[in-house]
Amino acid sequence: MKYFEIEDTPELKYAPRIKDWYGKFDVRDVKLETYPKLPRRQLFIVEPSENMIFTDFVLYPFLLVTPKVMKVISMYKELCFYRDVILLNQLKRESQLYYMPVFNETDELQVIEKIYEKNMEESILRVKEREKVNVSSQIFWVNDSIKRHTIISLDLTESLLRRGVFGLGIKEVELFRK
Repeated sequence: MKYFEIEDTPELKYAPRIKDWYGKFDVRDVKLETYPKLPRRQLFIVEPSENMIFTDFVLYPFLLVTPKVMKVISMYKELCFYRDVILLNQLKRESQLYYMPVFNETDELQVIEKIYEKNMEESILRVKEREKVNVSSQIFWVNDSIKRHTIISLDLTESLLRRGVFGLGIKEVELFRK
């Protein structure tokens, strides 16, 4: 199975930038074990900007998705809890409902970007001794010492792209057991 990591896109430079989020809740609680600590609904003000667009994905400071994306995720019957987040643009007097999803998370996998080069000997040698894995989930998090990677399957990626989501950046990755 092919997997992709959700990443930044040029469109996301116009995505909402949340103001004063620090201290409203602890980002470390955005995981299955502790998500009940998070408020059920939260309102955040976004940085005022004429160019701001409510994209279907917001990646910073935590993952937010629109109802359209959440509907596609739920079609795949993935274990996913969420909290409601309302983003308010006071400059344009607009608001948008987002969901802050909470997925299964593992630190037993390693995410390596798939490289399409003629001379791949070095990258093949790096991972040759590791066991490549397939995961039954369509969307999940892989946690390493640097960051949390949001990984989606090819099927889910195609479903999202067919529905014309805006702001979805992806790069193909391979998953290996640590």
